[in-house]
Amino acid sequence: MAQKANDDIKRISEDQRFRYIGFEVFPGKPGDLFTSEAEKQKYVDQAKARRSRGQIVRDKCTLLGERVSRGERLIMTVVAALVIIALFMPWYSIYHEVPAKGTGQTSASGGSTQTVAGESANEEVITMTKIQRKMDRTTTTKLGVEGLIALATAGGAIFSSGFSLLVTALLFLAITISCLVLPAMTLYEMYFVKGDADQQALVLKKRLIYNWIPLGAFAAGLLLSFLGGSYGFDAPATFSSLGASYGPGAYLGSLTWGFYIAMAGSTMLALKGIEI
Repeated sequence: MAQKANDDIKRISEDQRFRYIGFEVFPGKPGDLFTSEAEKQKYVDQAKARRSRGQIVRDKCTLLGERVSRGERLIMTVVAALVIIALFMPWYSIYHEVPAKGTGQTSASGGSTQTVAGESANEEVITMTKIQRKMDRTTTTKLGVEGLIALATAGGAIFSSGFSLLVTALLFLAITISCLVLPAMTLYEMYFVKGDADQQALVLKKRLIYNWIPLGAFAAGLLLSFLGGSYGFDAPATFSSLGASYGPGAYLGSLTWGFYIAMAGSTMLALKGIEI
């Protein structure tokens, strides 16, 4: 019975089978691959020669390509160096406004009325005068590495501030250290780790993941700023840009271009870790 069932199965011919290779890439039976027997023998001899040398894959096999090319290493080197250099660029910028010398002590506003003759009746025109005090702004800028010094010298004021401001200060401490340690670690892994190119790339991939730390800490600090908090010092009297209480405006307004360069560089390194 089994033999009879097998005989009843409809089988297709070799010519029909070729119609289904690669979703009708070959709608009919393909022609000869080689133009002559000599050409076929040439390629066979080349394949045998490669196998005799222990080369069992085809030439220019993409599976054996470098995970990190020389050009990519050069770009990563420049980016890592830029993150370290960014520590010596301005990260923080706050200002304080005071009345300019020679101006009045208080702002004032006043009004006056004047009656003029119109076509149909007298019209009353009200004019207003506003005196605005001229302010002088004193801006204080801190480099990235100076943030550690400022945190150490203002530790009492920081630790007596609200919870969100305290945690944010610790997060920026982690960001500053990360922007020094992680790029240095990346450069070390690229040029001083032993092993073949594939092993070096896998080790580098594991290290590059840590470059998400600065961006993650920045995002966490931004979320904490929405909780708000009080300062442990008289902020309006010292730096008017900070406002009477801590919030997102004070958080983002106190950061300047050097900080964002460091963030961009560390994010680029982290993205490369995903690609490898």
